[in-house]
Parts: sequence; structure tokens; C-alpha cells
Amino acid sequence: MVADAFALLGLPRRAVLNPDLVKAAFQKAAAATHPDAAVDEPDRVVRTVRFQQLNEASALLTPAASRLKHLLGLEYAGFSPSRAAAMDEPLVSLFTQVGAAVRAAAEWTRRRQAATTFLARAALTASEMQVQETLEAAGRSVREAQDLLQSAMAEVDAARLVAPDQAETLSALAQRAAFLEKWQAQLLAAWAALFGAG
Repeated sequence: MVADAFALLGLPRRAVLNPDLVKAAFQKAAAATHPDAAVDEPDRVVRTVRFQQLNEASALLTPAASRLKHLLGLEYAGFSPSRAAAMDEPLVSLFTQVGAAVRAAAEWTRRRQAATTFLARAALTASEMQVQETLEAAGRSVREAQDLLQSAMAEVDAARLVAPDQAETLSALAQRAAFLEKWQAQLLAAWAALFGAG
């Protein structure tokens, strides 16, 4: 694991980093370090190690959850959360919504795979639309929660300038980001299964 992914990519230590900015920083650093530009074998070995570190740094800083955990580890090395991650009411509600949508998609997919006749498949058409609407609604809710998370991260970045001890807040945001990223991945997998069932 890289010691400081922000420094390696030449990026500021911030909670909010646009994935396109991370990608551009990676591409710029990688272009200068790419193993294919090596002049000899020792240079290739050095460049390969550096290129792998840049890949790790990019992968670490792109998702919000890992970026926040990395920032927390860099700036608050001795910090340990004072309490277990608590899910507030909006997060519990979102968890319920995503879970219901994913279960509905899995059930529809199971029924579609079991339908062996044209008539049985046709009978599932109306319920397929309902499942798609449920997945779309859950996806919108996750995106809205991610937008709120981005705003909260921007507030933490601003607050760190005047009140540097933001460890608890960063920890809570990292936990929230991890939940949202997990639920978004579950919804994408449900969509893929839904379309793969046809």
C-alpha cells in the first residue's frame, strides 16, 4: 500500500476529489513513469514499481470511502472511532429501499429463468416493469444520498482549514460512503442480472 496516495499523484489532501481529477493526475504521472519508456532493464524495474504505486494510489483515491479512510489515516494516525458506525434514519430507510429493490429483482430473475414457455415469459412483462421502476427509484435515492455526502465532504474540507480536528466527522463520512458504494454496486449487479435473464 502506498504511504501517501495524495502526494504520489500530486493532489491536495481533501475529502472531495473529482474522479476525473484523480484520473488526470494518474495519467500525467503514469506518462512520465511508464515502464515502456525505460532506457534499460534497471530503469524498467524502477518504473514498473512506480507505475504499480500510481495504480494503487489512483484506485485508493477514486472511491470516496477508501479516500476518506486514507485521509483519516494520514492526518489522524492514532485515531480510533469512539463508537461503532451508527446508521441514521435516512440511511436505514435507504438500506431498506435498496434491499427491497435487489430482492425484487432477484425474485423476478428467478421467475424469468424458471419460465419455459412463451406464455409464462409474457406473463412476467408487467412485473418486469415494476422491478425496473423499483431499481430506478432506489438508484435515484442512492445518487441523492451520494450528492449529500459530497456536500458534507466539502463542508469538512472547509472546516479543516479553521478547525483541524475533523477525525470523527471523516470517520462517519467514510462509513456512509462505504454503505453507499456497496448499495450502488448491489443495484448495478441487480440490473445486470435482470438484463441477463432475458
